[in-house]
Amino acid sequence: GFCQTGRQLYQLATEDARLEVAAISDVGRPEILHHLVTREMRAPCRLAGHHLDNGRFTTRMLRTDQPHEVPWDAFGVDAVVEATGRFRTRADMRAHLENGAGRVVLSTLPVDHIDRMVIPGVNEDAARHEDRMICAGSGTTTALALLLKALSDRFAIDVASMTTVHAYTNDQSLQDYAAPAYR
Repeated sequence: GFCQTGRQLYQLATEDARLEVAAISDVGRPEILHHLVTREMRAPCRLAGHHLDNGRFTTRMLRTDQPHEVPWDAFGVDAVVEATGRFRTRADMRAHLENGAGRVVLSTLPVDHIDRMVIPGVNEDAARHEDRMICAGSGTTTALALLLKALSDRFAIDVASMTTVHAYTNDQSLQDYAAPAYR
């Protein structure tokens, strides 16, 4: 997906010579996605057909709706970042792997068991080369884990509890994305 998380990752890749985004899979039209990313980027990029070019690398834009529809092996993809928020099961992640991705990093919490959950700043040293399905947690999980780590480094914690209240739901998005009417 090329919503906020996907666009932020794309921006980071344009600034880091070690990273390149080979393909972006989203249900939105490339023109809409280009508009959204250029509005947010510090460096300009242009759309040429179905390719997004930022001057350092060119990215193929794919209009797909399901993980099994993307031929990742055709693009030589090392890792897929599953940032749609919709495909959170082991079977969904396996579809990316079966289509040629070396590993899948889920940008939200998984529905069922995966190889590893890695929270940057907390347990990134737990990641193993053989892990193929990885979760980076969620915003709430990361915030709580970082707070607990800071506290547990100094104090003993026997029990912790947290309540989170979300002000809006998935169907009331406050972020820009390619809505169904514009696909």
